[in-house]
Amino acid sequence: MLAAWLFGASGTDLVAQMTNQLPARAKGIGVDERLGFPVPLDLAFEDEAGRPCKIGDVVDGKRPVLLTLNYSGCPGLCVAQLDGLVAGVDNLRDLTLGKDFQLLSISIDPRETAEKAAATKKRYTGTLDERHDRDGWHFWTGSPKSIAKICEAVGFKYTYDKEHDRYNHAAMAAAISPTGKITRYLYDVGFDPATMKMALLEASEGTIGTPLDSFVLWCMHYDANENRYSADAKKLLSLAAGVFVLVVIGSTAPFWFSRKVQPSLTEEDVSLSDVDPSAPGSGSEKMYDEPKV
Repeated sequence: MLAAWLFGASGTDLVAQMTNQLPARAKGIGVDERLGFPVPLDLAFEDEAGRPCKIGDVVDGKRPVLLTLNYSGCPGLCVAQLDGLVAGVDNLRDLTLGKDFQLLSISIDPRETAEKAAATKKRYTGTLDERHDRDGWHFWTGSPKSIAKICEAVGFKYTYDKEHDRYNHAAMAAAISPTGKITRYLYDVGFDPATMKMALLEASEGTIGTPLDSFVLWCMHYDANENRYSADAKKLLSLAAGVFVLVVIGSTAPFWFSRKVQPSLTEEDVSLSDVDPSAPGSGSEKMYDEPKV
C-alpha cells in the first residue's frame, strides 16, 4: 500500500502489485547505486535567486552534502520527503545545517523557474529550527541536459507521465563527501535522525563530528535492507577481545614488576670471596687463645 501511495498507483496498479507484477507506473523508476563514484562538479544550474551556479559551489571540499532530486509541482511524494527532511534536520542535535553540512534539492522538471524554486525554499526552510542556517539548503533548477547528467551520475531513474503531466520517481537522498564522492543512499519519505547523522559523518570523511562520533561510526555498518545503521558484530567482538587482553595485562603487570631481581656480584664481592679464611690477615684470625689441655 505504501508503494502504491508513493507512486500514485491506480486500482489496476494495486492488482498488479498483488500478483507480484511491477505496476505500470513504476516501470523505469528506481536507483542504480553508484557508491564511490564522483558527481560532476562542473554541472551548471541556477539557484533560487536566478544566479548561475555549479555543483562544485556546494560540494566545496569542506562539508558533506545531502542531495535530493524533487520538483516543486510534485503532487505528493516530494512534499512528504521534504517535510520528512525538515523533521530529520531539526532532530539532529549535534550537527547544524550550514555549518556542518549542506542540503541540495535539484528540480527534475526543466520547466520550473528560479521563482518557483525560491517559493519552495521559503516553504520548507521557513519551518526549520532557528539554530540552522537556511542558506545552507539550496533549491536549484536546470536545463534538461544538466538534470539528465546529475540523475545519471547518482543512478536516479524516473519517468514522465504525459497524460497527468507529472514525474514518477522514487524517494532518494544521496550523501556526498566534501570531495564529491557518493558515499551513501537513504530511502524513505521520513529521515531517522540517527541514520541521517551517521550518513553525514560517514560522508564527511572526518571533517565533522567529535572523536566519539568517529568511534561510534567505526562500530557501525549500514544495513541496506533496514535503511539504517546498526552495530557491526565483528568489530565489537574485536574490540571486546582487545579490551580483555588489556585487562589481563593490567591485572598481571603489578605481579611481574613487584618481583625482586637478584643483585649481581660486584668485583668487591668476588675479591672477598676469593680470600682464604685461614690465611693470615684474612680477617678470620682467632681473637682469643684456645685453652691449653
